[in-house]
Amino acid sequence: MRPVLFTLLLLGLCTPLHAEPLSKSEYRQAQRLFVALGCRACHDFEKSGSTLAGSLDRIGLKLNEEEILRRLQLAPEERDEANKYMPSYQTTPADQLKLLSRFLAARK
Repeated sequence: MRPVLFTLLLLGLCTPLHAEPLSKSEYRQAQRLFVALGCRACHDFEKSGSTLAGSLDRIGLKLNEEEILRRLQLAPEERDEANKYMPSYQTTPADQLKLLSRFLAARK
């Protein structure tokens, strides 16, 4: 490992390569939240849902937890063309969005 990267990792300045695993309770809660927020109305997930938007089955290979959370928190006017149809989650509690982000980031 390069010395600079190693130093940054030690200082916690780099994004972890893997999201922290969810407990069984957190996993079940995240699944319920995923259903309650209607994510399958647009996204395919575990061979179920829609194909209007991209599949979320392996989203953790493309985006990390922080990137997913950032996209979920964007206000409609801040979204680019690719994400303009995402619903607003501004009324969803931050801890729930964080949990959902961890859940999706683990999908690899």
